[in-house]
Amino acid sequence: MDLPDSEWSPPGPTTLAEIHAWCQQATPVFICGLARSGTSMLQVAFARHSAMYNIKNCRETHIFVRPKTPLEDPIHVPTKLYLKGRKPLLAYRRLVADLTAKEGPLSEADLIRSFFWFASHSIYQGRQPLEKTPGHLKKIPLIFELFPKARVIVCSRDAVDVSSSYRKRLVKSLEEGRSRESMKWLDKTAPEMMNVFQRFTKLVTEAQPTWGHAMFMAPYEWLVENPEQSLREVCDFVGVPFEPGMLVAQQDEVLDDTAEDTPSPQVAINKRASEATQYLSADAIALIAEGTAAWVPLWSKPGPLGSPVR
Repeated sequence: MDLPDSEWSPPGPTTLAEIHAWCQQATPVFICGLARSGTSMLQVAFARHSAMYNIKNCRETHIFVRPKTPLEDPIHVPTKLYLKGRKPLLAYRRLVADLTAKEGPLSEADLIRSFFWFASHSIYQGRQPLEKTPGHLKKIPLIFELFPKARVIVCSRDAVDVSSSYRKRLVKSLEEGRSRESMKWLDKTAPEMMNVFQRFTKLVTEAQPTWGHAMFMAPYEWLVENPEQSLREVCDFVGVPFEPGMLVAQQDEVLDDTAEDTPSPQVAINKRASEATQYLSADAIALIAEGTAAWVPLWSKPGPLGSPVR
């Protein structure tokens, strides 16, 4: 039965102290890293797992970057889809309003905590939090401050193929009538892509000493070469058993049709041949390949980025 807005309410009275306590014990899985590197494929695979949020829409909330977005109008469509509709999104807003009335304005950190608390108690009861936004890599310290038991999967990919994927999606978007301004995040020269890769490497290496034990590097090429074995290793890191259903996407999946790394309706993880020569010049390919060569050992080695804490 589809409840009217007035009947969609937060699950019982709660306090920020209760939400904080829940966050300390929660075991969320956050997927981040390079855009166009398999983040969508991994989210779809883990959303098929019986222990994880069963997200049907492969969208990004950007909640750690923009925690006030769920409270703002016009409604952010990916966040609405993440919470499975307008009515639960409005119920989350009522939760924030109730907490604010009792305890004063919520900090951005508490908005993030309350967002996942609400999702876990109202939308995905009994399941572990799951979220993917590539840009959350720059929020690693905040992620572990709010969720000490989190596991972070960092996606990487051959730099030339990432650059090609940026260009391919830009071309497709422009052909579909989207403005170049709206897709400017994809419209990058080879030197600008080098800045993307340098920043990615810097963020990973800065996080390694403190949180590397709770971060897992998942190279795209490794993931697609043997999907089952790769997912078994990631599941072991996350702490959940592998389930064969993770390899099969659902027929009713509503996916981002502009994302190259989004799976087909039949298979959760796909292997595609490189299309670099179709979208990049020989000079651009050489610049990117040579410029990122020193970082390849970090990017291409699958597994935890640090030793387990004893």
